[in-house]
Amino acid sequence: MQLKESLKELAAFMREERAQSEWNSVYLLIVFIIAAILIIALIKPMFKQSQDIIKDQPVLQDKK
Repeated sequence: MQLKESLKELAAFMREERAQSEWNSVYLLIVFIIAAILIIALIKPMFKQSQDIIKDQPVLQDKK
């Protein structure tokens, strides 16, 4: 009986606008985390590739 009552209370809470607003914040946070992971996954190899290119090129020497 206690479980049924708490499930009913949870269902009523989830229908409230305040609860929906809180879930929207959670979804937005998840989207930002996924976007950050994707950006890091794309940018990091570009920096590594540029370091490899720079390593292969001769260093310019300052002539006096």
